[in-house]
Amino acid sequence: MLPLYFHKTFIPERRLIAAILDYAAAGKKGNYQEISSETGIPMGKSSGKVPAILAYATGMGLIKVFTEKGAVKKPILTPFGKVIYAEDKYLSESMVQWLAHMNMCRSDIGARAWHAVFAQGRNIIGTSFSREQLEEYLVGIFGKGKRRIGPLISTYIQDAGLQRANVMSVNGKKIVRNKAPTLESYSVPYSAHILSLMEAYFKDQNQITFSDFNKKTLWFEICLWSQSDIERIFTFIEQKGYISIDRQMHPWIIEKKAKAEQVWTHIWDEMA
Repeated sequence: MLPLYFHKTFIPERRLIAAILDYAAAGKKGNYQEISSETGIPMGKSSGKVPAILAYATGMGLIKVFTEKGAVKKPILTPFGKVIYAEDKYLSESMVQWLAHMNMCRSDIGARAWHAVFAQGRNIIGTSFSREQLEEYLVGIFGKGKRRIGPLISTYIQDAGLQRANVMSVNGKKIVRNKAPTLESYSVPYSAHILSLMEAYFKDQNQITFSDFNKKTLWFEICLWSQSDIERIFTFIEQKGYISIDRQMHPWIIEKKAKAEQVWTHIWDEMA
């Protein structure tokens, strides 16, 4: 997982994420200064946005970063990253922003604060809270220090970041979490995401119960879905044919019918 202050207080500016995707797609590598000069991402002698943007793009599941001698970083596009780079490198679509957000909340590639708030926090801090309550919650987990919230809220209320997904909204002093869409048009993107989660968390298993899937990934908590929401979206997902659901068993069983890499290339098929 990404450490607590990986962001250096910067939000994930979409135009800078796009610059990193360009850099990765070109097969380039370099130290932070070299990446800065190639991409235009600001970087001083000792600090700047390059490390944060690389980390965000990693947490979003768009790239993997390999470190070579001399602090040289080589970002490589993931299968998800290749599709986003080809179709929406500026992360302008709300569906793409939701997928990036979901990855940021994961316990393997995501960020610690994101995982604490959006995955683990559903039944603790709830879906509506003040900045003070959120800060108190994070201090309870990570201990006292600089402001624990960092850019977590700003990421979702600035259009330069991921505002279009409407993951969070601010109403006066209240911050409200919003649930992920349960639209049929999202069912192929969700299929690809579920398959990627199964491949990451349940490597050699083709079948997994809903309860084990959620216990490990906390995806339903990240999505903020009720039982009826889950049943609705999985009805759509199953119709696409990449995943099947055994409803005779309790809890239901998810079965893989495809590889995530194949399905990522189809996520635009039904988007309006």
